[in-house]
Amino acid sequence: MAGGFAKGSVGVPVPLAQLLTTKSGTFGTSFTVVKAAVAASLAFAVADHLGPQKFASLGAVVAIFTVQSSIVSTLGQGLQRVLGNVLGVAIASLWVQRVGTSWWSLLIALLVALFGARRLPLGFAGQAQIPIAVLLTVALGPASPGYGHWRVVDTLIGGAVGIVVGVGLPERPLFGPARQALSAWGDALEDQLDAIADELESVRPMGDHRRHDFIESSRALAVTGAAGGAATGAAEEGIHFNPRGRRDRDELDLLRRRERELIRITLQIRVLSLTVDQLYDRPSIEPRLQRTQLAELVRATAQLFRDRRAGRDILAGSLALRAEIAQAVQSVTAQEADAYAVLDSVSLLGRVEQLRQEISVDTSIASSSAPPADAADAAERPADG
Repeated sequence: MAGGFAKGSVGVPVPLAQLLTTKSGTFGTSFTVVKAAVAASLAFAVADHLGPQKFASLGAVVAIFTVQSSIVSTLGQGLQRVLGNVLGVAIASLWVQRVGTSWWSLLIALLVALFGARRLPLGFAGQAQIPIAVLLTVALGPASPGYGHWRVVDTLIGGAVGIVVGVGLPERPLFGPARQALSAWGDALEDQLDAIADELESVRPMGDHRRHDFIESSRALAVTGAAGGAATGAAEEGIHFNPRGRRDRDELDLLRRRERELIRITLQIRVLSLTVDQLYDRPSIEPRLQRTQLAELVRATAQLFRDRRAGRDILAGSLALRAEIAQAVQSVTAQEADAYAVLDSVSLLGRVEQLRQEISVDTSIASSSAPPADAADAAERPADG
């Protein structure tokens, strides 16, 4: 649903080109369902009053799919469906007048409509309307005089009524689902760190080609992160043109800030996962850093992240973890004259340190000209609710 919006564009009018590519959503709330039913009934009544009743259901169908949970999606779906139907009926009407109706004329009309729709700057909802309108107009037009004309009229009625209902009865932006998605994202990051520590604590030689189990869950973080971003995008979309959303911009800024923090932390955890997978339980590699020592550091990092999400003061914990990482670096380098021999272990500890820094310091709310916030200030701003 948020495909046509740039992050941070709160309050900026959405260009027509972006409305025409807005993705269709679901009947996200009970209020959306009620609005869709009301819009369909009103569209049917208007279409029935103005034209033949046998075509009035076309307006109701368009109205149902026009109404969305956000004003922007409602405008986009209404425009796309009206435009798609008008183009489809126009193509079919001209074609039938020239060649009539037959299986081969229908085939050619559909091929032209489908290939043409693919090239138009429309979302799928608008593109799909073109071949559907062509099919029904070519197939039903000869047997139902006036079908093409009333399909266009009823589509306009349905789109207009859907937009009026959707815009006239705005909904509050979907902050609840966004908060839940970001919370699930944070839970998945905690679980990933625990999974790395668990496998480090259990020696399990696996050859050069098998992967640790936590690699699969690391890949799944991409899906979890995408879901969190989509949910935050849906909440942002709900603010555009919405008088009920103006007072919610601060909450949207908080959600976006948390999302940026989780993106950075996810990147560090996925890199850490890959590095641990490459270095441990391999017959040809024996890292200087003991696996039990690394497991303790990873668990301490996971606990630091939990405390941060819970809003606890993490200054002392962060400094203690930093000291443990420094001690680990000293232990792997103290008895080794060849620095290259411990390069993998030192690099791995550097990954843990980078993750500690991302958890401890909130850089997303510090301006480029302002001094960086200290760890105590950062501890008061949880990365995830």
